[in-house]
Amino acid sequence: MKGIALVTGGTKGIGKALCLRLKDAGYQVFSASRSKSLPQGMDGVTQISVDFSNFQETRNFAEKFLEQFGAPDVLVNNAGYGAFYEWGKFPKEEITRQIQVLFSSPVELCRIFAPVMAERGGGVILNLSSLATLYPLPFMPLYNAGKAALSSFSQTLMLEYRHSLAIIDFRMGNVRTNFNDCASRQVDCSPNVKSTWTRMEKQLKSSISSQYAAKQIYFRIYTGKSGIFFGGNWFHSRFLPTIFRIIPSKILKKLISCWYGTSKRIS
Repeated sequence: MKGIALVTGGTKGIGKALCLRLKDAGYQVFSASRSKSLPQGMDGVTQISVDFSNFQETRNFAEKFLEQFGAPDVLVNNAGYGAFYEWGKFPKEEITRQIQVLFSSPVELCRIFAPVMAERGGGVILNLSSLATLYPLPFMPLYNAGKAALSSFSQTLMLEYRHSLAIIDFRMGNVRTNFNDCASRQVDCSPNVKSTWTRMEKQLKSSISSQYAAKQIYFRIYTGKSGIFFGGNWFHSRFLPTIFRIIPSKILKKLISCWYGTSKRIS
């Protein structure tokens, strides 16, 4: 047994695929998500029901896990969801919920586990951020902000735990999952919003599988080195990060706007 791996959001998509890969690699795997039980095909993985939109529940879960099992050898903060609205119609409750799930809960898990992992002698914390930290998605302001905050937080931990923990900021591109199906979404919306959603749907359908994404993530866990890494297909993991360093931000914003169909003013 290699040790304990804890994956948040481990019953669907990337999280599920990663749990299975970690299990096959010899880890004792725990999945933590809102689900009460595991889907079929996840024998050997232990499910713990946690609502990561509730800060106190997140804290209670982490403290109880630490007491029962100790700090994990691998912590993957993967849980997340999208909220797709025009800003003027963005629900107030979604602001708090997005910040909690995408940023505050991963931070709390790191607060509780990282010092113990470092004192014990090592481990890997992988925070799954997003390519949206560089290329923000229209009408998903809190998703972009939450992932960018998590990315910045991860980079700070890299400095503090430079010699004791591997801290990984993994910026994933598009992955073919049910992400859009699970997103909180504005139904009565403008043509701009509809065209952007259509583009995002096409992107996801033509993206890499969750199994391939899990393979990319596991490779970084296996190497055990801190850093910023990109995932997705070649375009997302190689081309776009390179272009970001070359093209001025003003031009990049115009390109993003044109790509998602938000460049035209709708009266």
